Amino acid sequence: MTTIQQEDKKLSANDVIINFISFLNTDRKDLIYKQAEDYAETLAKGGNYYYKIKRLINEKPRHLISLSSLPNDLKKLIQVNSAPGENVYLNTSIKALLDDLLIEWKNQETLKFHNLPIRNKILFHGPTGNGKTTIARHIAKLTNLPFVEVNADIIIDSRIGNTGQNIQSVFNQIKEPCVLFWDEVDTIGRKRGVGNDSAAGMENERMVNSILVNLEKMDSNVIFIGATNRKDVLDTAFLRRFDVQVELLAPLTEEKETFISKLNSYYNLPSDFSYIDTSKLNSYSEIKAEFVELARKYVIKNLQVSNQ
Repeated sequence: MTTIQQEDKKLSANDVIINFISFLNTDRKDLIYKQAEDYAETLAKGGNYYYKIKRLINEKPRHLISLSSLPNDLKKLIQVNSAPGENVYLNTSIKALLDDLLIEWKNQETLKFHNLPIRNKILFHGPTGNGKTTIARHIAKLTNLPFVEVNADIIIDSRIGNTGQNIQSVFNQIKEPCVLFWDEVDTIGRKRGVGNDSAAGMENERMVNSILVNLEKMDSNVIFIGATNRKDVLDTAFLRRFDVQVELLAPLTEEKETFISKLNSYYNLPSDFSYIDTSKLNSYSEIKAEFVELARKYVIKNLQVSNQ
């Protein structure tokens, strides 16, 4: 253990031990676990490192497959991206929720030590254009995790049984910490028992059963975010799998004004450069599109004046 600590100067002793246990591949595992156990007892019992080392010893983890090493047949089912720097508007309630979840995710070991579940399955629902995908990407940025988006149009396969297999493939092999985003989850989580005698009804049963089982087995290091504007068609058992359900509604008048103010700042424009009539705009995406168009005209007009 001492040799390993000396070789990696960039990591603390605690981090080195955690990494070493996580990627352990030796015939002398029991000896290493005993040494790690002895070391953990020297740490403060309420500290996060103590909880993490103790949990790793108990779980005896195996090496995780990195996202870059996934097989090609799985890579076509997903897209892995870094979270872009977007102008994200969070109202008070959404911000408070994300603050609470971030504390949980950053202190998983403490919660696990106390046998408390980690809330890592989130459903965003509500009308189109009010931030479901944007907030999901923002969560990836806040947690500094890869943003993995499921290619729903490829997951759904017309051949009987293949959709369930595709769902299982994604969950079976993505175990590296990431934000796994599934837009339009209503395509694989619709209510069962409707048209059960038909081939389509039976295939829906298989899809829902597959997603239920795999969500139950999913690693807590993976943050699963589903999005839909059709919550009403989702299977009740599927809904119960989500730890948090968040409705993203169309903005109120005050929220529209706050959003426009933030857009002004983001695009480096004077606060009163133009007036936007938002009375007929019912989503953040519509407001942003209108704002960007007016901002472009404003900047071009100023350029034309300055070039005369």
